[in-house]
Amino acid sequence: MRLGFTRFIKILFSSFFIQTSWSFFSMQGMGFLFTLVSGVEKNQRDKIRKTHKGFFNTHPYMSSYIIGATIRAYDEGKSSPDEIKRFITITQTSFASAGDILFWQTIRPALLLVATILSIKLGIIGPIIFIVVYNIFHLYHRIKGIKDGYNIGWDVIYLLKSKRFTTVQHIFEILGAFFSGLLFSLAALKINYLLLIPLTLLFTVLLIKRFWSVLIIITVILLLIIMVMV
Repeated sequence: MRLGFTRFIKILFSSFFIQTSWSFFSMQGMGFLFTLVSGVEKNQRDKIRKTHKGFFNTHPYMSSYIIGATIRAYDEGKSSPDEIKRFITITQTSFASAGDILFWQTIRPALLLVATILSIKLGIIGPIIFIVVYNIFHLYHRIKGIKDGYNIGWDVIYLLKSKRFTTVQHIFEILGAFFSGLLFSLAALKINYLLLIPLTLLFTVLLIKRFWSVLIIITVILLLIIMVMV
Protein backbone atom coordinates (compact mmCIF):
# COMPACT_ATOMS: atom_id res chain seq x y z
CA MET A 1 0.00 0.00 0.00
CA ARG A 2 1.34 3.44 -0.92
CA LEU A 3 1.30 6.45 1.36
CA GLY A 4 -0.60 8.63 -1.12
CA PHE A 5 -1.09 12.38 -0.96
CA THR A 6 -4.50 12.34 0.75
CA ARG A 7 -3.40 9.92 3.45
CA PHE A 8 -0.16 11.84 3.93
CA ILE A 9 -2.05 15.12 4.52
CA LYS A 10 -4.36 13.36 6.96
CA ILE A 11 -1.42 11.95 8.95
CA LEU A 12 0.43 15.28 8.86
CA PHE A 13 -2.60 17.20 10.09
CA SER A 14 -3.19 14.68 12.89
CA SER A 15 0.46 14.83 13.97
CA PHE A 16 0.10 18.51 14.88
CA PHE A 17 -2.20 17.45 17.71
CA ILE A 18 0.15 14.88 19.25
CA GLN A 19 0.44 16.93 22.47
CA THR A 20 -3.18 18.00 22.85
CA SER A 21 -4.04 15.01 25.08
CA TRP A 22 -0.78 15.13 27.03
CA SER A 23 -0.87 13.55 30.50
CA PHE A 24 1.60 12.46 33.17
CA PHE A 25 0.46 8.87 32.70
CA SER A 26 0.89 8.44 28.96
CA MET A 27 2.66 11.69 27.96
CA GLN A 28 1.93 11.94 24.19
CA GLY A 29 0.36 8.49 24.07
CA MET A 30 -3.16 9.55 23.13
CA GLY A 31 -1.96 11.92 20.43
CA PHE A 32 0.35 9.27 18.98
CA LEU A 33 -2.50 6.74 18.97
CA PHE A 34 -4.83 9.23 17.29
CA THR A 35 -2.29 9.89 14.53
CA LEU A 36 -1.70 6.17 13.90
CA VAL A 37 -5.42 5.47 13.73
CA SER A 38 -5.93 8.30 11.25
CA GLY A 39 -3.31 6.83 8.91
CA VAL A 40 -4.23 3.13 8.67
CA GLU A 41 -7.03 1.08 7.16
CA LYS A 42 -10.27 0.78 9.13
CA ASN A 43 -9.80 -2.95 9.69
CA GLN A 44 -6.55 -2.27 11.58
CA ARG A 45 -7.80 0.45 13.87
CA ASP A 46 -9.17 -1.76 16.64
CA LYS A 47 -5.89 -3.68 16.85
CA ILE A 48 -3.90 -0.44 17.03
CA ARG A 49 -6.16 0.97 19.75
CA LYS A 50 -5.54 -2.10 21.89
CA THR A 51 -1.80 -2.16 21.24
CA HIS A 52 -0.79 1.50 21.43
CA LYS A 53 -2.97 3.09 24.08
CA GLY A 54 -0.10 3.32 26.57
CA PHE A 55 2.97 5.47 27.07
CA PHE A 56 4.67 7.39 24.26
CA ASN A 57 7.03 10.34 24.58
CA THR A 58 9.49 11.87 22.14
CA HIS A 59 10.32 15.26 20.68
CA PRO A 60 7.04 16.40 19.04
CA TYR A 61 8.71 17.37 15.75
CA MET A 62 10.59 14.06 15.56
CA SER A 63 7.49 11.95 16.18
CA SER A 64 6.76 12.07 12.44
CA TYR A 65 9.67 9.73 11.70
CA ILE A 66 8.30 7.13 14.10
CA ILE A 67 4.73 7.58 12.91
CA GLY A 68 5.67 7.04 9.26
CA ALA A 69 7.72 3.90 10.00
CA THR A 70 5.02 2.47 12.28
CA ILE A 71 2.26 2.96 9.71
CA ARG A 72 4.40 1.25 7.09
CA ALA A 73 4.92 -1.72 9.44
CA TYR A 74 1.15 -2.10 9.78
CA ASP A 75 0.65 -1.71 6.04
CA GLU A 76 3.14 -4.50 5.31
CA GLY A 77 1.74 -6.76 8.01
CA LYS A 78 5.04 -8.62 8.42
CA SER A 79 5.76 -7.58 12.02
CA SER A 80 3.95 -8.58 15.19
CA PRO A 81 2.51 -5.91 17.54
CA ASP A 82 5.25 -6.72 20.06
CA GLU A 83 7.97 -6.10 17.48
CA ILE A 84 6.38 -2.80 16.50
CA LYS A 85 6.13 -1.73 20.14
CA ARG A 86 9.79 -2.63 20.65
CA PHE A 87 10.73 -0.46 17.66
CA ILE A 88 8.71 2.44 19.04
CA THR A 89 10.28 2.10 22.49
CA ILE A 90 13.80 2.28 21.04
CA THR A 91 13.22 5.08 18.53
CA GLN A 92 11.20 7.39 20.74
CA THR A 93 14.18 7.79 23.08
CA SER A 94 16.68 8.29 20.25
CA PHE A 95 14.58 10.86 18.39
CA ALA A 96 13.71 12.64 21.63
CA SER A 97 17.38 13.18 22.39
CA ALA A 98 18.19 14.26 18.82
CA GLY A 99 15.24 16.65 18.67
CA ASP A 100 16.03 18.24 22.04
CA ILE A 101 19.63 18.88 21.02
CA LEU A 102 18.79 20.08 17.52
CA PHE A 103 15.86 22.37 18.34
CA TRP A 104 15.78 23.24 22.05
CA GLN A 105 19.55 23.48 22.58
CA THR A 106 20.77 24.66 19.15
CA ILE A 107 18.36 26.10 16.57
CA ARG A 108 15.97 27.93 18.89
CA PRO A 109 18.63 29.68 21.05
CA ALA A 110 20.64 30.69 17.97
CA LEU A 111 17.59 32.12 16.20
CA LEU A 112 16.50 33.92 19.38
CA LEU A 113 19.87 35.66 19.47
CA VAL A 114 19.49 36.65 15.82
CA ALA A 115 15.94 37.88 16.45
CA THR A 116 17.03 39.90 19.48
CA ILE A 117 19.83 41.61 17.56
CA LEU A 118 17.54 42.35 14.62
CA SER A 119 14.87 43.68 16.99
CA ILE A 120 17.34 46.18 18.40
CA LYS A 121 18.01 47.50 14.90
CA LEU A 122 14.82 46.74 12.95
CA GLY A 123 12.04 46.36 15.52
CA ILE A 124 9.25 43.89 14.72
CA ILE A 125 11.25 42.42 11.82
CA GLY A 126 13.31 40.40 14.33
CA PRO A 127 10.44 38.29 15.78
CA ILE A 128 8.94 37.82 12.32
CA ILE A 129 12.21 36.42 10.96
CA PHE A 130 12.47 34.12 13.99
CA ILE A 131 8.98 32.71 13.44
CA VAL A 132 9.47 32.20 9.70
CA VAL A 133 12.93 30.61 9.83
CA TYR A 134 12.18 28.44 12.87
CA ASN A 135 9.03 27.06 11.32
CA ILE A 136 10.85 26.24 8.08
CA PHE A 137 13.02 23.80 10.03
CA HIS A 138 10.11 22.64 12.15
CA LEU A 139 7.81 21.91 9.22
CA TYR A 140 10.63 20.30 7.26
CA HIS A 141 11.03 17.60 9.91
CA ARG A 142 7.27 17.23 10.31
CA ILE A 143 6.78 16.65 6.59
CA LYS A 144 10.02 14.86 5.71
CA GLY A 145 9.75 12.67 8.79
CA ILE A 146 6.47 11.07 7.70
CA LYS A 147 7.71 10.47 4.16
CA ASP A 148 11.11 9.09 5.16
CA GLY A 149 9.66 7.03 7.97
CA TYR A 150 7.23 5.39 5.59
CA ASN A 151 9.75 4.92 2.75
CA ILE A 152 12.66 3.70 4.86
CA GLY A 153 10.75 1.82 7.54
CA TRP A 154 12.59 0.68 10.63
CA ASP A 155 15.94 1.88 9.25
CA VAL A 156 14.72 5.44 9.74
CA ILE A 157 16.67 5.58 12.99
CA TYR A 158 19.91 5.72 10.98
CA LEU A 159 18.88 9.15 9.67
CA LEU A 160 20.00 10.53 13.01
CA LYS A 161 23.54 10.36 11.61
CA SER A 162 22.59 12.22 8.44
CA LYS A 163 23.50 15.81 7.56
CA ARG A 164 20.01 17.09 8.31
CA PHE A 165 20.86 16.54 11.97
CA THR A 166 24.65 16.70 12.35
CA THR A 167 25.50 19.47 9.87
CA VAL A 168 22.57 21.71 10.79
CA GLN A 169 23.38 21.31 14.47
CA HIS A 170 27.02 22.21 13.87
CA ILE A 171 26.12 25.28 11.78
CA PHE A 172 23.71 26.64 14.39
CA GLU A 173 26.20 26.03 17.18
CA ILE A 174 28.65 28.27 15.35
CA LEU A 175 25.96 30.85 14.58
CA GLY A 176 24.87 30.81 18.21
CA ALA A 177 28.45 31.39 19.31
CA PHE A 178 28.94 34.26 16.87
CA PHE A 179 25.69 36.05 17.69
CA SER A 180 26.22 35.56 21.43
CA GLY A 181 29.39 37.59 21.14
CA LEU A 182 27.69 40.16 18.91
CA LEU A 183 24.73 40.59 21.27
CA PHE A 184 26.89 41.12 24.32
CA SER A 185 28.98 43.59 22.37
CA LEU A 186 25.88 45.56 21.42
CA ALA A 187 24.53 45.39 24.97
CA ALA A 188 27.70 46.74 26.61
CA LEU A 189 27.33 50.23 28.05
CA LYS A 190 30.67 51.44 26.72
CA ILE A 191 31.39 49.31 23.71
CA ASN A 192 34.81 48.71 22.29
CA TYR A 193 34.21 47.17 18.89
CA LEU A 194 37.78 45.83 18.81
CA LEU A 195 36.65 43.25 21.39
CA LEU A 196 33.99 41.90 19.02
CA ILE A 197 36.34 39.72 16.96
CA PRO A 198 38.13 37.91 19.82
CA LEU A 199 34.86 37.55 21.71
CA THR A 200 33.01 35.82 18.90
CA LEU A 201 36.03 33.67 18.09
CA LEU A 202 36.22 32.55 21.71
CA PHE A 203 32.56 31.53 21.73
CA THR A 204 33.08 29.56 18.54
CA VAL A 205 36.12 27.72 19.88
CA LEU A 206 34.39 26.88 23.14
CA LEU A 207 31.42 25.33 21.33
CA ILE A 208 33.48 23.49 18.71
CA LYS A 209 35.66 22.00 21.46
CA ARG A 210 32.43 21.19 23.38
CA PHE A 211 33.42 22.84 26.62
CA TRP A 212 30.95 22.70 29.50
CA SER A 213 28.09 25.17 29.22
CA VAL A 214 28.85 26.42 32.76
CA LEU A 215 32.34 27.42 31.59
CA ILE A 216 30.86 29.30 28.62
CA ILE A 217 28.39 31.15 30.88
CA ILE A 218 31.16 32.15 33.31
CA THR A 219 33.26 33.37 30.39
CA VAL A 220 30.34 35.45 29.10
CA ILE A 221 29.85 37.11 32.49
CA LEU A 222 33.55 37.89 32.87
CA LEU A 223 33.79 39.32 29.35
CA LEU A 224 30.68 41.43 29.87
CA ILE A 225 32.17 42.89 33.07
CA ILE A 226 35.43 43.65 31.26
CA MET A 227 33.60 45.30 28.34
CA VAL A 228 31.53 47.49 30.63
CA MET A 229 34.65 48.60 32.48
CA VAL A 230 36.66 49.36 29.33
